Amino acid sequence: MDLQEYKQLILDDLLTRITKSGEPMIDEHTAIELLNSIDDEDLLDGMLFNEPKDVADVIIESL
Repeated sequence: MDLQEYKQLILDDLLTRITKSGEPMIDEHTAIELLNSIDDEDLLDGMLFNEPKDVADVIIESL
């Protein structure tokens, strides 16, 4: 998997998250901004150890 695919999987996971009331946890614009704020080198380093869901978890927890 390349970096773009990895980032897309993270974004897809973020956009499927909903609150208990059924509302999206994060909007697409914010999800993209937060994902883009993570350095590509850091994502590349973590790809071997972190599933896209794991990175999405960290992003959601930072909200």
